[in-house]
Amino acid sequence: MEEEATKKSDSAATKSLSEQEMLNRVGSAFPHTQNYTLGTLEQKRVTGLELYNRDQFAGDEQIVGRSRYVTSDTFDNVEWTLANLMALFDGQEKVVQFSPTGPEDEALAEQQTDVVNFVVTQENNHALVLHDWLKNGLIGGLGIVTAEFYKDKRWKPAQVLEGVPNDLAVEYEESEQHEILEAGEPRAIPGMEMIPGMEMRDLKIREARVRSRVRIQVVPPEDFFVSKDAQFDYQTGGISADLQGFKRILPRAELTEMGYDAAKVARIPASGGDTSEYAQERNKDQGHSDGTNDVEAEVDLYEIFMRMDANGDGVRELLRLTIGGNPASGAVLLAHEEVELAPFAAFVPYMMPNTLNGMSTGDLVGKDQRLKSMFMRGINDNLTQVLRPQRIADVEGVNIDDLLNSGPDSIIRVKDKDALSFATTPFVGGQAFGVIDMLNQSIEHRTGVGPNLMGVDPTQLQNTTATASSQRQTMSQLRVELIARMFAETGYRYLFRLVTSLLVGHMEDTQAMTVKLRGNWIPYGTDQWNPDLDIKANITFGITDKPQKLAALNAILQQQMTAMQAQAPITDMGKIYNTLALIAENSGFKNAERFWNDPAKSQQPRGAPPQQPDPKAQAEQAKMQMEAQRMQMEMQMKQQQMEMNLQMQREEFQAKMELEKYKFEQEMALRREEIGVETQLKGFQMMTQQNTQPQIKDPR
Repeated sequence: MEEEATKKSDSAATKSLSEQEMLNRVGSAFPHTQNYTLGTLEQKRVTGLELYNRDQFAGDEQIVGRSRYVTSDTFDNVEWTLANLMALFDGQEKVVQFSPTGPEDEALAEQQTDVVNFVVTQENNHALVLHDWLKNGLIGGLGIVTAEFYKDKRWKPAQVLEGVPNDLAVEYEESEQHEILEAGEPRAIPGMEMIPGMEMRDLKIREARVRSRVRIQVVPPEDFFVSKDAQFDYQTGGISADLQGFKRILPRAELTEMGYDAAKVARIPASGGDTSEYAQERNKDQGHSDGTNDVEAEVDLYEIFMRMDANGDGVRELLRLTIGGNPASGAVLLAHEEVELAPFAAFVPYMMPNTLNGMSTGDLVGKDQRLKSMFMRGINDNLTQVLRPQRIADVEGVNIDDLLNSGPDSIIRVKDKDALSFATTPFVGGQAFGVIDMLNQSIEHRTGVGPNLMGVDPTQLQNTTATASSQRQTMSQLRVELIARMFAETGYRYLFRLVTSLLVGHMEDTQAMTVKLRGNWIPYGTDQWNPDLDIKANITFGITDKPQKLAALNAILQQQMTAMQAQAPITDMGKIYNTLALIAENSGFKNAERFWNDPAKSQQPRGAPPQQPDPKAQAEQAKMQMEAQRMQMEMQMKQQQMEMNLQMQREEFQAKMELEKYKFEQEMALRREEIGVETQLKGFQMMTQQNTQPQIKDPR
């Protein structure tokens, strides 16, 4: 029996879940999550936003003829706290650092710190993301950002390339970064007409600039949902929950463009729009009703992160489930994959232990804001009665029409000066100002911000010492620094972990990317990156009592310089540089290396960024290569022709010389024969003359 039970359990453990079974599990858990999100969290957010917007209180619509003034305490405290946090997180170069586990990891940790900080603060609009993230949390008690990896593909303007060889045209056709819009008729390359395939044509192409990027976006509060067991993870700073995710409204056609199955997309029910009370309150002044557009058919897309044993290995993996339509009914599972982390980084300004449901600024000051508003309304009503007192008129002695239409320069006709008098109302509203001041001090002590804490009142310097005033301001602002500290250790730290995980998970797309930091080109990442390196928040510089910290740092610097002059082995140039860097940071300068050189960095030659080849330059280079080949072939052909001509000339000259030699020899032989004949003839003639000449005798 035990063996049979073991076999059954093993078979059950190895059975993977079908898509419908996954949908069933999500569908059973989602309604509870939705009820918690639309109930507890939604009401907290709406109340905070109404206080921030200075909306009328419940029952104010019944007030007639009296003041309905609402004070701006929630708005003021949100903006003051936001300004402090923005100055802290957006005013530093590196708020988060990766800590090496050993000396061998120091260079790697520094590279990860530089690159991830660059992605978060430079490649994304850090100030805008931080502003919306923090403000959502301060108003509603919970702000969420998400990070996702994507490829940014942007097309450059089209250009015409003339005389592109066929082999280069084929490369453009097969390249993902180029698109051929028009192609001209092929023509032979000049000088290569006799060579098959040596053709060229004119092309109209456009080039794409493809970059692998990490996109950070602020999730609208009404679109995020989480189960009621949610709390911060003590190890990572992320959200630990049975179910979490967010909703988007997208055109149906866009889902098909994203690569989802068209048949499944067609089965998704049409979106009913965003009917949340928070969205209506936020967009009431923009004329924006439910978030849908009137151009394309739209559907609801849910990204849900939940643990379940989908592959049947007995271990519950964290799955990302992409679902079209409401998961509770009529939903379609478009895709599912196992992921390492849920991509949601949270900001809770006033945290409560063991829960994600903290407090907002409205929770802290809302009751005092209502009480102050009541006092201010009474003061306004009293002051109105003082400035515009009631009139007592004798209807027989006063022209009632003049009285009803009276103005600054109007005339009231009376029969007797005593027929018109005024009811004097004493102004007693000033007695409420003391209570209002007490409420203001209570709000300032509770939130750590306020008009009396943003600077030192000159009148206070006459009654208290500068040290006491500084301590009072510092102790109050410690509350703001506590918010910053917890935010740095939770949501902000987790955001950097998310970005690192995305870069490491898509290393094949990011390792070719580089970023120029401190004059050197640094790769986005390598296969040696370690996503498990400890992440440390640099919150030690803080915002409290900076003059005291600067004085302490300057004193440390003087002691270090004294030790260096004495050649004591207790410090070195690296430690002095660290002190100087902290002085620059506390002085409000992000990049300390603008003022000081880091001795730990070797003076390596600065590289050049990898550049994508320009199609026009490629075409020009190909034309130049083609022209060089043509000229080379022409030179070779001319050289061969010259050699052939020279050879023929040599042969002709040699034949001519042989012929001339033969003629000369023949002429010489003939001449010799002629000379011999002439000689013989002359000898014969001489002999003949001697024989025929008469002989003369002597007369003696």
